[in-house]
Amino acid sequence: MSLFGMRREVFPEFELEIVLVTVPYPGASPEEVEEGICQKIEEAVSAISGIRKQTSVAKEGSGFLVLELEPSVRDVQKLLAEVRSEIDNIPSFPQLALDPEVKQITFRAPAIHLGITGPGKFDEDSELKLRELTEQIRNELMQLPPAPPTDPIGGFLAAFKPARESGAITSAVLVGVRPYQIDVEIPEESLLRHGLSLIEVAQIIRRENLEFPGGTIRTSGQELVIRGKNKSDQGELIERIKVVAQPNGDVLTVADLGSVRDAFEDRTAIDEIDGRPGMVIRVERTSDEDLLTVVDTVKKYVAEKQLPPGYRLTTWGDQSIDVKDRLDMLVSNGIQGLILVFVVLSLFLELKLAFWVALGIPVSVLGASAVLLMMDQTLNMLTMFAFLLALGIVVDDAIV
Repeated sequence: MSLFGMRREVFPEFELEIVLVTVPYPGASPEEVEEGICQKIEEAVSAISGIRKQTSVAKEGSGFLVLELEPSVRDVQKLLAEVRSEIDNIPSFPQLALDPEVKQITFRAPAIHLGITGPGKFDEDSELKLRELTEQIRNELMQLPPAPPTDPIGGFLAAFKPARESGAITSAVLVGVRPYQIDVEIPEESLLRHGLSLIEVAQIIRRENLEFPGGTIRTSGQELVIRGKNKSDQGELIERIKVVAQPNGDVLTVADLGSVRDAFEDRTAIDEIDGRPGMVIRVERTSDEDLLTVVDTVKKYVAEKQLPPGYRLTTWGDQSIDVKDRLDMLVSNGIQGLILVFVVLSLFLELKLAFWVALGIPVSVLGASAVLLMMDQTLNMLTMFAFLLALGIVVDDAIV
């Protein structure tokens, strides 16, 4: 039972000794990002022990800082907390800069890919509808309970495992989708009529559509961070932004000057699935999830999901196939070795001796898996290869 109670995956997830700090700074030039973001973060984290190298990248609209850690660092989460604390204490971040994001670089292998295809041509309206449906499916996947195991052994063991408080899937990433953007088009005649320039209107929209820090309030028991949130990602809210007040008291909004519409960034590639316009959801397995459970949950959802006419769901890149094949090989080889040892020893030696010698094979395998389970290891391609190799040695030694 311990062998099949282990989490199953293709290869174990691993983390690099690298911390990435990202700070969006909308509308800023690379020089402004370098002076206002990168240099200040470099100075703030320079005193933290355990950082071997700093590399900063400043580009238009955002800044990045890559921190390479010393091999001696054992508690990466503690160092992450120190980095966040030092960055939060920077007093002079630019007002338009957004919240910094601090995270450790982790590589996660995909479990399965889910493709959503739509009808007709890939124009902007159909792309918006397909994007909405894709995001809806992604959100539904994140809320699904674990599907019951399809293999009989897994189904038996599931009865003894505590139910997960969270859903079966915690990481689902959209692939091949264009980022949203809001297009504001103002005719030149409208600008001249009201004595405005396009740069002035852009500055007003930027000023009225942002998130900004409001400082902190320290009490005896806690520290509260104040932040003003006035940033919108919908065109209808941008339309209501006030631009200029007229002498008669009327207020002109962005909608009075031109048109605003929700759209996407310029296309750099055409994404199709089976010759039809489509988008992809990459479902990833996190370190505390079982690969076969994640894949079974996705397949069960695809089989039961009802889509609007003309839309279709497909899956590919199922990483559980190789794991199932290797696991079946491990089980079948163990059973064959057990039978072979028992039969050979029964023919040439006593039946009692054959029984006790053959019993050593499952005891060895299950004992080793119990140790791995207590060490919180997973059943992956590497450990299963080791099991197969050790199984051959155990069978040979048992016969000898």
